[in-house]
Parts: sequence; C-alpha cells; structure tokens
Amino acid sequence: MADETSGLKRSIGGTRLFVLAVSSIVGPWLVMTNWWISLTGPSIALAFVLLGILCIPIGLVYGELTAMFPQAGGSYVYIHRAFGKEATYWANWALMLSYTTVLAFQLKSLMSIVQYLWWPDMTNMAFIGIALAIAVCVYLLNTREVTLGTAVQYGIFIILAVVGLGYSLLFFISPQYSTANLTPFLQNGTDGLFTATALMVTMFFGFEVIPQFAEEANYPIQKTWKPMIGAILFVVFFDCAITLAESGMGSFATITATPMLGASLALNAYGSWLQYAIALANVAALSGCLVGFWMGGSRILLAMGRAGGLPKIFAKVNKNKVPSTANFVILAIVVMFILLTGSAWLASLFTLMAVGVGITYTGVSLSFIKFRLKNKDINRPWKAPGGILMGIAALFGSVLIAYFTIIYFTTDVWILFIIYFGIVGGIRALMIYDKNKHPDKYGTMAPIGDQTPQTVVGK
Repeated sequence: MADETSGLKRSIGGTRLFVLAVSSIVGPWLVMTNWWISLTGPSIALAFVLLGILCIPIGLVYGELTAMFPQAGGSYVYIHRAFGKEATYWANWALMLSYTTVLAFQLKSLMSIVQYLWWPDMTNMAFIGIALAIAVCVYLLNTREVTLGTAVQYGIFIILAVVGLGYSLLFFISPQYSTANLTPFLQNGTDGLFTATALMVTMFFGFEVIPQFAEEANYPIQKTWKPMIGAILFVVFFDCAITLAESGMGSFATITATPMLGASLALNAYGSWLQYAIALANVAALSGCLVGFWMGGSRILLAMGRAGGLPKIFAKVNKNKVPSTANFVILAIVVMFILLTGSAWLASLFTLMAVGVGITYTGVSLSFIKFRLKNKDINRPWKAPGGILMGIAALFGSVLIAYFTIIYFTTDVWILFIIYFGIVGGIRALMIYDKNKHPDKYGTMAPIGDQTPQTVVGK
C-alpha cells in the first residue's frame, strides 16, 4: 500500500535492497579488468579489500542515519538536517555529478561490448541512436511501480553472480591457470597498489542508494545497515575472485594487453559459449547500474524538491507512486551526455565520479559526528557500534577517498570540475532570486526533531 505520509509506496524488502545495492556497485568488469590488473598486478584484489575496509564504517554511519531519518533522498536529508541547505546543495550536486556521469559511462561501456561481439565497425551515430533508445527504455521502466524496477534488478543480480563466480571457478581449475602468474603480487610496488586503490573508488560506490529508498522499503528501518554492509562484502569477494582468476590465466604482459579480458580468456580456454555468457552477464551488470543509479538519482532530486533545494515540482510523484519530474530530468541529463559522447572531454569527466562520492561521504560522516555530539537526545532506532569513533573512521575513509581522487586530477579535469560547480553556483543564484519572488514554488525541510517523511506535493 502507499505511504500516505510521503506519497511513495512501501514495497521493497530486505533482499531486494541488498540486490539493488550490489547491482548498482558491480560495474562492467569485462571492459576494465585488463586495466585494473595493469595498475598493480594480482594485488588489485588487495586494493578491493582495502576499499571494502574503508567503506564499511561509512555504510554503518549511513545505517544509523537512515534509521534516524527514514526519508527518500538519503545523503541529502542527513547533510541538510546537520548543516543546512547551502552545504547540502553543493554536496548533493557533487553526488549528482557522480550518478549522471556513471550512467553515461554504463551506456558507453555497453556499446563497447556490442562492438566486441557483434558490430566492430559501429559508427558514432549508431552508438548515439542505440544509447538514446536504451535511455528512453530505462526512463519508461522508472515510471512504473518500483517493484518492477527491483524485480529487474533481482534477475540481473542472479545472472551476474552465477556467471561471474562460475567462470572464476572455471578459470581457477583450468589447466591454463598457474599461480606462477600471480608473482610478483605487487607488480608495480606499493605505489602501484595505492594508485589502484585510489582509482578503484569509482568501481565501489553504490551502496548508498539504499537509504534513498527508505520510504519505499518494506523492511525494518533499524536493519538497513545489513543490506548495505552485505553488498560491500559481496562486491569485495566478487571482484577479488574475478581479478585473481583472470590474473592467473597468463603472464602480466599478456593479461594487460588483452581487451575484453574475461571473455577473451574464456574463448581460448572453454569456447564461445563461455565468452558469450560473460559478455551477456556484463550487459546485465551494466543494466543493473543504469536502473539503480537512475532510481537513486531521481530520489535525490525528489528530496531536493521537498526541502526547497529545487522547486516543489521536483517532489511530484506519478500515479504509480514514483518520482515523475525528477525521473524526466535524469533522462534529459543522460541524453545530454550521450549527445556529447564523441567529445574528448567526456572521458575526463568520468574521473570526477569518485570525487563527488568522496565529498558526499565526507558530508554524511560529518553529519553523523555532529548529531552524536550536539543531538544526543534524538531518537536513534539503531546505533552504529563504536559511536563517535565509528564516525571518525567513516570520516577518515571519506576524506581519503576524496584526497586520492583529487591528487590524480589533470588540468583538464580541474577545468571541468570548476566549470561544473560554476554552473551549479549559477543555478543556485537563480533559484535564490526566484525563491525570493515566488516562495510558494519551494518546499521546506522539517525541523531536526521531526523524523517523519514530509508530505509530497502533486500526488
């Protein structure tokens, strides 16, 4: 039944929350594992373990905050309540940068797989046409009840888990596999490991989409931390299995020079049936990311519409109890990125994905610490173990993620970063002007003591 307080529908169980997070985190490993391994060799698996350790405290902090404020929007709500609308406006657009660029990246990767298997001479116009068609399909899927989107995610998870872990096992037992190929483990020394850990951040965010569905979860809010931490641990295991399996199938030079690594190795070792299975599993993984981040991004815009960060029209939901205006805006942004796919700057834009997440995680961790220090009497249905120390650990991981991303910024990326936030600043100034003239167009965030979802306009 619909949640009359929020206008959204409670229909997502715990298993589907876990699946939603995993499907959002696991990206198109097929198009990237040879690059991953080139950074540090087999120790890329250790990089994933280190990232998991950094992300677990962040997930636990999100768990406590989600239980405190069970509202759509997740990060936006927590930072807004802790530091007000200005801080959350900038942090939220940093996260939106990550979400929208990752959507464009998934579409580009999907076309790479299509080129590899079926259409090697695909033109840019053909790519744009197919990508636009896919974007419209995802948009239409997200106009339906949320149970349909999560059902699609569930099927996607089964495919990528069975195929990904299955072919890893086949590689481990293959006569071609040799542990000698795993040495030296630190192929490029400790510097290579730290570089890999920093760059792999872009392949690890996504668990934070769960809090954005707090109003649509048919699951005890005090247990929200479980699917988040479970998703992080699953992805660590999944990525470690794949990278260690593929690293042992050939020399470092051979592995790093082989595009579409997993599928190419499978063709050589087992035949085309496994090659196609891996490729299709990656298509499923890409689809999972598209649906997950699209759904998450629309909930962020919905929360901004509720709280006055955007006009109230962004808080509208359709007859199926899902965001309407926000969903269309996500489509418009993705279409813009698709049309600019041929431009050289888009490749640089992808490097901004991680810094947006690092900024947001830092804001959420600081919010957690502030609530622990300044609002000790607030209702906490679930408390993160370690208290303030867990918040400090989450803050350390968040800052580290942002720092290790920023130090790899090139001049082009810095220019894009400044231009993007310059545009965001311009939008903010226009909204302040418009809000002063038409205050009725904007909502307001409820006081900090009010931990219930606000009423949604335009139901």
